[in-house]
Amino acid sequence: RCWSFLKTEETVRTRRNSLSLTPLELDIMKAVWRTHPITVRDVQLAILPDRSLAYTTVMTVLHRLYLKGFLHRTRKAKAHYYEPRVEFSDVRDAAVSGIIRHFFRGSRDEFLQFLGSDVEVPAEVIAPTVLDETLL
Repeated sequence: RCWSFLKTEETVRTRRNSLSLTPLELDIMKAVWRTHPITVRDVQLAILPDRSLAYTTVMTVLHRLYLKGFLHRTRKAKAHYYEPRVEFSDVRDAAVSGIIRHFFRGSRDEFLQFLGSDVEVPAEVIAPTVLDETLL
């Protein structure tokens, strides 16, 4: 098979290099954040049973994430290995900032009021030691 469309090495510029991800991209990035370096096959297995995707679908999404600058890719033998270039916390923070900007007129105070005025933010939320997928 010819995978010539995967040979592009230039970074694609999208929405001012936004840190936003589609739900599928996010699921795939979670697998990469958990275990890296990681191959296409290992990502495919890691997202089961929630997402049963063809190998070529996972490969295409990983390639697009690489082009967008979310992933670093190296080739060893016949396989590509992927590692994150963007931290989970950066993507999470961008998503929360987007929610605040779009639903709360950019006001963190309104957002916190929505959550409840007596909510204290634990240190674990600010700097998590384990990947928390609750809001993702």
